Amino acid sequence: MTIQLKNNQLKLGRDDAPIKVEVFSNLSCPGSKIFYDMTKDILPAHIESGKIQYILKLYDKPREELLNGFLVHLCLQYDNPTRTFEIIDDLFATQDEWIHYNSAELKQLLVTKYGLHEEEIEANTERSLQVTLEAIERDVKLVPTLFINGEKHSFKERRVYSEYPDYIAAALEKLNA
Repeated sequence: MTIQLKNNQLKLGRDDAPIKVEVFSNLSCPGSKIFYDMTKDILPAHIESGKIQYILKLYDKPREELLNGFLVHLCLQYDNPTRTFEIIDDLFATQDEWIHYNSAELKQLLVTKYGLHEEEIEANTERSLQVTLEAIERDVKLVPTLFINGEKHSFKERRVYSEYPDYIAAALEKLNA
């Protein structure tokens, strides 16, 4: 089965991996942080073995508490995914510190700590619109929202994030069947 992926600039793993794990996320979302941390715990061995490809889709969902994530998303360098994932790792790890910054403070952090441009990267506006269009097409209402080989899983409450490893296990089991 070939899965056609959209907006796959931030990905880990081989393009020919049989399991595609796509996550719509926002760097300002505390739930997205929890989910990202879980991903770092359960996926690396499967990514390394070539069974899973992980695709992170930074979604600029229109909610006031997610605006700082939107500002960060506009400044990331998607053409350097390795460095961008390093920055994302650190931003999620320090989310409690910067989540309440005003836009000037946040831009200063992005410039001084990560060497990013203060102004948004023009191509990232188009990228944001494309991810938003995909989110609408796929009926993504919440972040994080997970797709495994095209099958959607939403997490309305943090306590159900515990189901995530089960979804991965089921996909791997189906692969090995």
